[in-house]
Parts: sequence; C-alpha cells; structure tokens
Amino acid sequence: MMATIKEIIAMCKAGDVGEAYEIAKRDFMEWPQNIWVQRGLGWVLFYKIKNCAELRKKEELYNHFRELSELDLLTPQTDAYIFDNVLWKIAEYIKDIVNKEYVEDVERFYLLICKYKFPPSKPYSYLLKSYIKYETWSKMVDFLEWWNIENLLPEDYESFQMDNGRKIMSLAEQVYIAYSKALLKLNNKEKIQLFLPKIERLMDEYPEMVYPGYFCGKLMLVMGAERNEALNIVMPFVRKKKADFWVWQLIGDIYNDDSEMQLSCYLRAAHCRTKEEFLGKLRIKLARLYIEKQDYARAKYHINKVFQCYTINGWRQPNEIQVWINDANIQAAIANDNDGINYNEYTDNILRIGANQSIALITYVDAKTKRAILVYGLKKRASVKLSDLKVKVKAGSLIKIHWEENGTDKINVLGADGQKYIDIENLSYLKKLEGKITKFNDKPFAFLKTGNINCYINPMLVENNKLSNGDNVSIVSVLDYNKKKEEWEWRCVEVKKRMTD
Repeated sequence: MMATIKEIIAMCKAGDVGEAYEIAKRDFMEWPQNIWVQRGLGWVLFYKIKNCAELRKKEELYNHFRELSELDLLTPQTDAYIFDNVLWKIAEYIKDIVNKEYVEDVERFYLLICKYKFPPSKPYSYLLKSYIKYETWSKMVDFLEWWNIENLLPEDYESFQMDNGRKIMSLAEQVYIAYSKALLKLNNKEKIQLFLPKIERLMDEYPEMVYPGYFCGKLMLVMGAERNEALNIVMPFVRKKKADFWVWQLIGDIYNDDSEMQLSCYLRAAHCRTKEEFLGKLRIKLARLYIEKQDYARAKYHINKVFQCYTINGWRQPNEIQVWINDANIQAAIANDNDGINYNEYTDNILRIGANQSIALITYVDAKTKRAILVYGLKKRASVKLSDLKVKVKAGSLIKIHWEENGTDKINVLGADGQKYIDIENLSYLKKLEGKITKFNDKPFAFLKTGNINCYINPMLVENNKLSNGDNVSIVSVLDYNKKKEEWEWRCVEVKKRMTD
C-alpha cells in the first residue's frame, strides 16, 4: 500500500527521516510516474537536505539535491512548498561556504538549480544574495542571466538600516553592481549593450542608489560612448562620492583625449584621503602623463611612491615601474612633488556639469558661521556655506550658482560665478523698481509701492542713504521669506536716489 504524504511528513517531523526515505523510495520504485509518490519522496529529500546543510555534509547534501532534481514531475510552480524550503537551505549553505574549493561547490549546485525556472520569491532572492558574493566565479554572468533580475521583489529595492545606524545597500543595487563587474570582466560588448538600458532605468527610478552610476560609466567607456554622454550619466554619482579617489580615476578615464583634464582628475584622485596601497595603478597613470609632457621630475615622484609602496608590502613591481627606474631621463631627474597644475580649478568645473543653474541674490552673510542666505528662485531660499560658493560675496551680491537637490528642501551648491553684470529683467523673484518712497517720520523703515508690489526698505538702507518721505529712488528688490509673518514679501536689497525733474 502506498504511503500518503501526510504519513511521510509526520515520520520526518518525528525524526524518522531514514525510515520515511526507505518507504518513499520503495513507493517510487513501484510507481515512478505517480505525482503523489514523487511529492512524498520530494518532502523526504527536503528533510535530508535540511539536515545535511545544518551538519555541513557537503557531498550528501549535493547527492540528495541531485536526486530531487531527477523527480521529473515536480516543478517550482506545482510544488512551491518543497522547492521554496529547499532553496532556503541551498542558499544558506552557499552563503556560508568557507572551504577553498567554494567555486567548485557553487558551480555544482548552480548546474542543478538552473534546470528550473523559479517565480519571484523570498527564497529565490536569498539564493541570489548568496551567489553574488562570489565575484571571481567565471559563470557569474550565466547565473545572473538565468536568475533574471526582472524577478527582484519590491522589497529587494529597499536598503536596510542596522541598529548602529549603518545603512546596507539594497539587494537590487548589489546585484546590478555584481552584474556590471562580471560584464566588465567578461568584456562582452553585446551583453553590455543589452544591460546598459536596464542599469540606466534603475538609476532613473532609484536616484538614491549611489554606485550604479559609477558602473554605468565604466560600461559606457567599454562601449566607446561619447564623453558628454558618459558624463551626463555619471555626474550625479560623482557629486555624491567626490571624496573617493576611484571616482576621479573614472572621470580621468572618460577624459582620455584631453591630457590636461585627465591629469587634473588623476591628481585630485591622488590627493583624496586614501591608503597608498590603493594608489599604485593611479600613480602609474600620472607618471605616464608627466613623461608624455617630458616632466620627468614630477613623473619620478609618482614612480618612487609606487616603488616604495610595493617594496614595503613585498609585492612584485609593475612592469612599467621596472622599465622607468632604469630610464636615463628618470634617473637624472630630481623628484618633484609639486603638481604643476591647479587641478581643483579644472575638477570643480567638472562637478558643475549637468547641475542646475540659477541667478541668486545674497540677502545676508553671517561672518561668524561663515554661511550666507540667498534667494535663487521663486519662493526658493537657502542657507549655504561661503566656502561652497568659491567667490567673495556680501549682502546684495548677485551671482550665478550651480546647484543640485540633496533629497530634502535644501540644496548642495557646487560653486558660483561672480558676475558684474547680470540681467534680472525676466526673473520673477528679482525686480528693479522705481518710484517715490513712503516713510513716516516716527518709523525708521520705508516702503516703495509700484503696481501690485509693496517693497519694504529696512532701517539700515534708509539711514545709510538718508532717505526721506517722497524721495525718488531706484531699487533692486527680492521676494524673500519673512519668518515672523510666515509669508513671502518684497524686500529692498539696494537703493539709489534719483534726480528729481
């Protein structure tokens, strides 16, 4: 008599997995194409897989999983409970492999799993998370194409915050990075071309994800993209990670036809706070650029830095270094650590690429906090660091700012241009007004009313310009926020008396 699934599972839960397995195998030998017999055996195999995974019995685990894969009537669609539970255990095992032969194990299990098509699920995502940590695995692209990133769950796009406040990137971001790295290593342009629209869509839909922009830029370089096209993609990422050396190394690579810009980017990278052990390849690029300029003294400085670092760490010297240290020009030169170029000027301009631009008016400067208040659009007001503006300003200064949103109601200023002549005729938040002021004798302030605008002139401007009631003036006014009244109002920032007729 054939055992029921209920009986099989009850025996397994009671710890009689071996006996349940013998019964299920006996039934399978007699009724191999009976779906319920295969399901009974499938459940027994799950319990065996579970036990082997927990006890780290690698070969038995693999053999039981192979046996499950040979049950041809069972599929993830019709027997989700079995396969979901098995996936959890296989994923846990793959995640925790510590032996040196991990690549072989990872691949063996993949070759069994890939015969199936799984629907999106938490265990399926967990399997993905377990596999992507094996970056050196040669079949990573094959695995990811089989897994299909379209199967990511909505929660896979959410980052996770630990109890200590540290934020861990979402599974989706990790996967796109792993896919990018694998494609770069494979250097398959056809696959890269197919992947680029997907990573670009990810960047559009999830702008808070930082690193996809970097890898998108590297992939575009492989595809020979135009510089402006690549820059437009990577700049939001670059601005977020501008303190990291490898960001400027990427931008330097993008400027491969402009040696001056490339040198500036590589120099900024070298001046980022980074361990010297990470800068070998970068310094070799710098040395090569200086040698092309016949600036052997500065080239020698970077060659020496690489040589010293590799020697201290017991690493084999790169081929370029071995050649250069024997070069007569390098040997004759005296190492010079001066950069020979104002790299910040060049690279700060790069940071502005693709950023918003606005005419802004400085309404207040706090010398103590080294901050300025400015109005840069209709009902747009911000407090910014003076150091971010990179130009000298005072209350009333008109400047052009380069800025981006930082995810809140604040902005990040990427620099400013101080311009002597700025046209404000077509701006809704800055106005040039003319007319006669109204000032009461017992009040220190005044107003200029023209049309539907009633502009406030503060006591300091009144006193400094010796304004009286009825004076004919021309003023520059700004639509600024009054915190006390909690409303926007027109305020004078500059006033000049006009000659009366």
